[in-house]
Amino acid sequence: MAVAVVGLSAGCGGSSDSSSPGQQFLDRYVQNGGAVVRSDQGGDVVSEGQAYAMVLADVSSRWSTVRSVWQWTSTHLQRADGLLSWHAKADGTVLDPESAGDADVLAAWALLDYRGPSPDALTAAGKRLASAVLAHETVTVGSRAVLAAGPWAVTASPPVVNPSYWMPPVFRSLAAATGDQRWKTMADTAVQQLTALTSDGRQLPPDWAQVKGSRLVASGSPGGSGEPGYGPDAARAPVWLAADCTQAARQLGARFWPLLRSEPDATARDLTGSVRDSNPAPLSEVAAAATARAAGADGSASRAMTDAARLARDHPTYYGDAWVALGTAMQDGRPPAC
Repeated sequence: MAVAVVGLSAGCGGSSDSSSPGQQFLDRYVQNGGAVVRSDQGGDVVSEGQAYAMVLADVSSRWSTVRSVWQWTSTHLQRADGLLSWHAKADGTVLDPESAGDADVLAAWALLDYRGPSPDALTAAGKRLASAVLAHETVTVGSRAVLAAGPWAVTASPPVVNPSYWMPPVFRSLAAATGDQRWKTMADTAVQQLTALTSDGRQLPPDWAQVKGSRLVASGSPGGSGEPGYGPDAARAPVWLAADCTQAARQLGARFWPLLRSEPDATARDLTGSVRDSNPAPLSEVAAAATARAAGADGSASRAMTDAARLARDHPTYYGDAWVALGTAMQDGRPPAC
């Protein structure tokens, strides 16, 4: 199937609605210097948040925000190898220099999709970051590369992946933007491996998995302890699958809908779908909405997104607000538009 992948942004018009979830996230969490501060988690900064803000600023055509967030990120978080330290104080002091694969990928995606003034420097930065991911944050499963959780996970024994870091539509966009077809191969491999890991959608994707030879084995933690589960990490995986350009990915996303239909706002489940933590979470509703939409249950998808927005409004959190904003953008056909 030929896939035409374009970028994140809505074009020259963008979204200028100051009440949109994306605009609200940017206004609430991005400080003047470009740090995205998790005000509900002690006032720290994570590379993931920097990447989320750049993606949402691209979608909203807030070009100065993209530039200021990247300037802060590159100044304070970028490592000698091109990757991003994942954890810092709001003043830029790095607390942990390890990198996180999802943040690095999303930041590269946002930089390469930038459509504002003077794009050359950001395009070059995006290509450098994308190359660094391929060089330092991939591991082989069988004979094909997949995104690992970070460099630490590549050298772990066994290697560690976080399946929710696998973003097939993002990988396809990076293939188009960089000309490096390894990204497209990783997108296809991600769908294949998630299909196998979830028994063709009969189970939910786990928060963590370990590489055992030619296959992945679900684990309860990066080190393998605990019972595997579907929680605030894993809930991102169905959202990305449902947003992909390929039928295989969307069909897999749709198969998760029957497992999420009961208590769609529950924070955590076991892999069969049984609820472990019934506390409501906006991302859980966003994931349920994505799977319902992929399954053709548009009414259920709309209700789940409405409930996600209500949860975020009543109890604002950095993570919940980010995913309501991202989920809304994907629902509107923006990141990405295939």
